[in-house]
Amino acid sequence: MTPGPAEPRFRRPLFDLLRGRLEEPRRFIQVLAGPRQVGKSTLARQLVAGTALSSHYASADAPGLPGAEWVEQQWQTALDGDLV
Repeated sequence: MTPGPAEPRFRRPLFDLLRGRLEEPRRFIQVLAGPRQVGKSTLARQLVAGTALSSHYASADAPGLPGAEWVEQQWQTALDGDLV
């Protein structure tokens, strides 16, 4: 089967693992962390496009590490339903 225009040609094995976790009953926040330029944002976008789940995407790529307040704000945004 040939991928459609919106469907990626390549998916890392982590895609299926993370999709499975996102489809479980919600108990934990899922965080993609790692070095720059390894595909974290691409994986997140593929997950949003490849599932019917609501999502909230926030990048912590700004200079300096965001604090606990920023994480709490992102979590609250998701809980309030201000989702994609």
